[in-house]
Amino acid sequence: MKAPVLIIGAHRSGTSATARALELVGLQIGQRLDSHHESKALQQLHEEFLRRVGASWSNPAPFLELIQTPDGLRDCTEYLRSNIDAHFAKIFGYRNSPRGLWLRWRLKFGAAWGWKEPRTTLFAPAWLKIFPDARIVHVAREALAAAESIRERELKFQAAGDPPTPNLADLNYCRQLVESYLTAGERLASAGNYQRLQFEELQANPPAMLEQLANFCGLRPTTQQLATAAASIRPARVRSIAP
Repeated sequence: MKAPVLIIGAHRSGTSATARALELVGLQIGQRLDSHHESKALQQLHEEFLRRVGASWSNPAPFLELIQTPDGLRDCTEYLRSNIDAHFAKIFGYRNSPRGLWLRWRLKFGAAWGWKEPRTTLFAPAWLKIFPDARIVHVAREALAAAESIRERELKFQAAGDPPTPNLADLNYCRQLVESYLTAGERLASAGNYQRLQFEELQANPPAMLEQLANFCGLRPTTQQLATAAASIRPARVRSIAP
C-alpha cells in the first residue's frame, strides 16, 4: 500500500475544495464522507484525543504543547496506530459494501489515497510516525479571510440554536486560531514530501495549480479529469467595499 496524501490546513482555508479537486484527478479519499469530504470517524478519533488532554479543534494549544514532547508524541502515535489497526475501514470512510471492499482492494495494489481533515494539521507529527513517506498538501488561505469565515459560520450556528463554541464569535481569536494551524502546518516543511498550496493561487489559476499538485501526489490525470477538477474550483469571492 502506498503512503497516503495528507491534505492539511486550518478550517475554512479551502481544504474541502482542494480535496474534491484531487479526488476528481484520481486521489482515493474514502466514500463514507460528510459534505466537507471528511470521515466523521476520523474527526471523532482526533477530537477524542484532544479532549483527553484538555484541548479541542478550536483550542489546540494544550495539545500542541503535548505533541512537541517525546512522551506526548509517542502516546499520540500509539493511540492512532491502535485505532487504525482495529478500525481502518471505518476511520478512513470505507463502507462494508461491494464498492467499499473494491476500493480497499485497490489500496493493496498501490492506488493513490489519502484524506482531508483539518485536525490532521495538528496530528501530522504522529501520523508521520505511522506513515513516514506520506505526502503533505498544506492548503493555506489568507488568515483574515479564513478567520472571518470561521466566525461567520459560528454565528450562523448560534442563530440556528446551536450552543456557542467558546471564543469563535471573536474575530481576533479566530485569526489567532488560523495562525496556530498555519504554524503547525509550516513546521512540517522539513519533513520532506511537503507541498504548500496558497488557496488564492489555486482559485486564480486552477488548471496549472492542479496539474502541479497532481504531479506532487503521484497522480497521472487525463486532460478531461484536469478540466473537470479545475471547473470545480470556485473563483475568489470579491469582498464588497463600503463607499
